[in-house]
Amino acid sequence: MPNTFNLQKEVAIPLGICVKPLGVSISGEEFPTVNMGGKPIVRCKDCRAYINPYVRFIDNGMKWVCNFCGDINNTESYYYCATNKSGVRSDLDQRPELNSGSVDFIASGEYMSRPPMPPTFVFIMDVSKPAVDSGYVAMACQTIKSCLEFMN
Repeated sequence: MPNTFNLQKEVAIPLGICVKPLGVSISGEEFPTVNMGGKPIVRCKDCRAYINPYVRFIDNGMKWVCNFCGDINNTESYYYCATNKSGVRSDLDQRPELNSGSVDFIASGEYMSRPPMPPTFVFIMDVSKPAVDSGYVAMACQTIKSCLEFMN
């Protein structure tokens, strides 16, 4: 990826991103689900990052260090598990959120400040003169429109 505006302008690579919540992995397998049994999802008290395979447990599992901000968090009693001398939890094999880079957390009622909303779609595209002249914008709009009509 070009990391400066001038390099981006010189390379002129179109960029697209597809965000697909609740999708499937590249291999076609579904992501593991994590249910905290009605308890809050374990998150960093400072940056609010979710528990993940890259956190580090300390003090025999009583605390964990956030891999994003470095803050030390207390491990809630419902999530506590003793660790070995290397800091590895004894229940590591039963915790997909500590083994997998992508998981679907089943959110408890605390996350529902309002009823769920329907999906929102955002389309971002290059609409510069060269993009319009090449037919890219018209083709992209036509494709998006046909996909939206198919979804209804």
